[in-house]
Amino acid sequence: MLDISDIVHFNNDDYTVSSFLGQGGIGHVFLIKEKNGTKKYALKTLQYCLEDTDTYRSLINEWELAQSIRHKNVISYRGFDNGSVSKTPYIIMDLAEDGSLQDFLNVQKKMLDEQLCLNIFHQIIDGMEAINQVLVHRDIKPDNIFIDNGVFKIADFGLAKIVQDKTRSKTFKGWGTEPYIAPEAYKFEKNTIQMDMYSIGLVFFQIAGREHALGNPKDWETAHLMTVPKALNKVNNKISPKVADVINKLIEKRPKDRYQNWSEVRKELNVATDNNKASYRNSVNRLLDKKLSKDLEIKGIESQNTLKDNELLRREGIVGYQFEKVIRTPLKDLMTQLNKTVARSESAELIYNLADKIHDITFSFDGKKVGIWLSVIDQSDELSPSLLKQFRVVSSSNLNISKSLTPKLRGKKILAWGAVNFSDSRGFNLLLVQSEDDEYGDWYILRNTNLVSTLNSNQAEPFALDRKGLRLSIYLIDESCIYKMDVEAIERTDLIDLIADGF
Repeated sequence: MLDISDIVHFNNDDYTVSSFLGQGGIGHVFLIKEKNGTKKYALKTLQYCLEDTDTYRSLINEWELAQSIRHKNVISYRGFDNGSVSKTPYIIMDLAEDGSLQDFLNVQKKMLDEQLCLNIFHQIIDGMEAINQVLVHRDIKPDNIFIDNGVFKIADFGLAKIVQDKTRSKTFKGWGTEPYIAPEAYKFEKNTIQMDMYSIGLVFFQIAGREHALGNPKDWETAHLMTVPKALNKVNNKISPKVADVINKLIEKRPKDRYQNWSEVRKELNVATDNNKASYRNSVNRLLDKKLSKDLEIKGIESQNTLKDNELLRREGIVGYQFEKVIRTPLKDLMTQLNKTVARSESAELIYNLADKIHDITFSFDGKKVGIWLSVIDQSDELSPSLLKQFRVVSSSNLNISKSLTPKLRGKKILAWGAVNFSDSRGFNLLLVQSEDDEYGDWYILRNTNLVSTLNSNQAEPFALDRKGLRLSIYLIDESCIYKMDVEAIERTDLIDLIADGF
């Protein structure tokens, strides 16, 4: 380890370790001064040895990439020592002398106004855009954003891998600092700028709201996966609904529901600035406030902290969130719009029930009804050998099992299944299937028709299978059996249109 007064050789000059600046999660930070000049830098030591492995080489490559990033809102890396000479790996970077964003937030006694928040947001966005053109940060938090002469600068990019196996908890297996990591980091290794966007959204919320968007939960994993934050403009009334809406989108649970790039974020925040200048600002803000409240309602069901380490309960929360966002809330909006245009005696009705982990909703309008149910997959949905034996009475399938099978769609685990049943007996099935990108699943519909015409020649088609029928048929989806089952992947926004088209 380095000591005060030690000499560090860097860029053909000698630097003296002048003072200790602080300690972080991965090492110590020192001030170094040019021995025969006036230059000053920060030197961060890394407390973990970097072995000569593929991971080590990957780290060195990432540091070399990090050194190429030059932007006024980024702490520039000037060089590094891999420990081969000093025995203590370190990185030399520009010095920011006014502390961190966390230090700045700690001394604030009142809520910041929107103009100051936007100024900070834009600086951070500019810095993140420069970083993400080269790499994904993976450890955004207020402690890793610094201030130098009023300019906000992002630091510690390219360092997250160092703590891969050294500081991970038993439950957290992703990169970064747990209160600020994206939901997908718990289960997936794919690094995207959307992960950084989620972290930045939480940081922005903390800047403007003086509190973490998710509170201070005991179980961060559950909070990131399912807790719906308050609207920021309800926490700080100096913040407009438009800015709150932008931050709300940054911290969406699903990566694909966040922004695609930083230009989109910048553009949306500029709209907020324009709204603040407009003469009709109050009217705009009222409308945006209503929109934001509706969007937060769509995000659905807050999960209890007692869901920790219980896979089934977590799945119930995710399925409930999806049902609320994709089915129930859009139907409520549809009902509201319809009822504005018809007489009270002709108004649409919506009845919702949740029992035994089955979400059930009935939508009635113009003398017609559609019933929708969605059930979380549990042990009772497994296909057992005895049930398969019964099925062989009406099936020529060669499927043979010796133990119960968990429902899957072409190899992907089914999180929930259900049906849409119209009053004329037509319908289709719903499948919420494990996604490669996040834990919220992808939507599929299943349209069924009879292959054996004598089974029920009067049955309307396509039709929906009941729960038992799904259990039996899902494994035979690509076989010639008694049903023809057409599978189609859909976007969540398509479902209400499919329901409306069925009336």
